[in-house]
Amino acid sequence: MKFFIAMAVPCSHRSYLRCVLWALVILIQTGCASLPDLKGLRRGSIQIQQTQLLNAHRAISQRQAQPIIEKLERAGETNLLSRHLAYIEAMNGPPLIAGNEARLLVDGPATFKAMFAAIERARDHINLESYIFDDGDIGQRLADVLMAKRAEGVEINIIYDSVGSMATPQAFFDRLRSNGINVCEFNPINPLKGRRWRINNRDHRKLLIVDGGTAFTGGINISGVYSTGSFGSGRKTPNKTNGWRDTHVQIEGPAVAEFQRLFLDTWAKQCEPQLPQGVFFPTLSATGEKVVRVIGSSPDDPLNLTYVVLLSAIAHAEKSVYITVAYFVPDPQTIATLQAAARRGVDVKLILPGFSD
Repeated sequence: MKFFIAMAVPCSHRSYLRCVLWALVILIQTGCASLPDLKGLRRGSIQIQQTQLLNAHRAISQRQAQPIIEKLERAGETNLLSRHLAYIEAMNGPPLIAGNEARLLVDGPATFKAMFAAIERARDHINLESYIFDDGDIGQRLADVLMAKRAEGVEINIIYDSVGSMATPQAFFDRLRSNGINVCEFNPINPLKGRRWRINNRDHRKLLIVDGGTAFTGGINISGVYSTGSFGSGRKTPNKTNGWRDTHVQIEGPAVAEFQRLFLDTWAKQCEPQLPQGVFFPTLSATGEKVVRVIGSSPDDPLNLTYVVLLSAIAHAEKSVYITVAYFVPDPQTIATLQAAARRGVDVKLILPGFSD
């Protein structure tokens, strides 16, 4: 079964009734679907094989790839990587890409600071995809910066989710459009507006790609609830008045092209008009030593690869499984995989919200 989970959609008093009504419609319209059956996911069930590694979209020879893989394995001192990689490749997962730099961004303030700095440096295009795009202080500030960049000649394309952003006035997005920004509403709630109308198919991605060379992704929406750190000034423990705890990552290097492809694929399926041919895929050189696999999923995919990759990592873990997650509603298969890891001696720890919506 696919259940609709109440999501963080800030509603003003004026729009509260509208939000409640749409929530009821969503609950009524929610359909059934199945998670993939991964009974064959067993430690050692997939033969370890050579792993394909890419660098700037070209396959690296096994002689060149082997030292990189061995370095990753030494860092973990475990067979997890070999078995996990073998399983994902057996499932036709996306390739590993070498030569990247990645920067972890903790909470909203650090994330927004880095995102705004990258946007200010944009010279060709900005592609932004967000589940929630509020019209509060953060949203208005971002809108002003984007419109200023558009006035400089930078192409700007935005995808927002119809449910996640349903509390945002249409006038907010109309203002962006009137300033030359391409704006797309993902799977509109109104069935007369959508190209592929299914009410429970939502776009939870948070992507920002700047000039095809810098990408941001993670859990932080364009919303004021992330505007303060989760621990606040001088505090060692969070409380209800602190900002939401979440994580983003900034990536530079050849892997950015994979994020760009995800964005453009969503636009091609959901949005009109189609984007003009731009410099979306510049030549990307190695910028660091990080090896990255970009995993995307969409409602149209026959297999939820994100789910498969997470369960594979847990199933092949030999030392520890540490999970921090905002919404923890595990299906029986996930519970069984976690329990199996704990029974074989793996240190399994979960960090869940002290306060939840």
